[in-house]
Amino acid sequence: MDRYEIEVVSYGDGLYNQSVISSLTGLDFEESDKTVKEVKRLSWSGQTYVQVFRKLGFNTNPRFIKFDPETPYPCIMRCVNHKNGVWYLFMYHQGMVYDIHGNSFHLNDSNEVSRLNGSYFLKWYNMKVTSMLQVWI
Repeated sequence: MDRYEIEVVSYGDGLYNQSVISSLTGLDFEESDKTVKEVKRLSWSGQTYVQVFRKLGFNTNPRFIKFDPETPYPCIMRCVNHKNGVWYLFMYHQGMVYDIHGNSFHLNDSNEVSRLNGSYFLKWYNMKVTSMLQVWI
């Protein structure tokens, strides 16, 4: 199996999606930004990410699937809080959770993550992990 690494990059305000794409793929800003601009969208949805990653030559699930902490692939981890219809994303790989601001912690760190009825909750962010989109070559 291929080995994957996540290096979190942040290109600044307004470039959140490009930052996440580059962090998961290792591609530079120009490639991520060009592809983001080529994919037609009204707003960012799960399918937008699928389209962008596939256009860049990466494989993904056809849609977000139930979160599996044992996934061998880097992924976008979809999370929700009390705001209906709004989701947030984190990056996840090999037991580590990453946010776009460079914060990271292990999924088994009880100071950061709690488990209840098989679900994971990110304490500091007050969010529940709901699903993931795996990304691989």
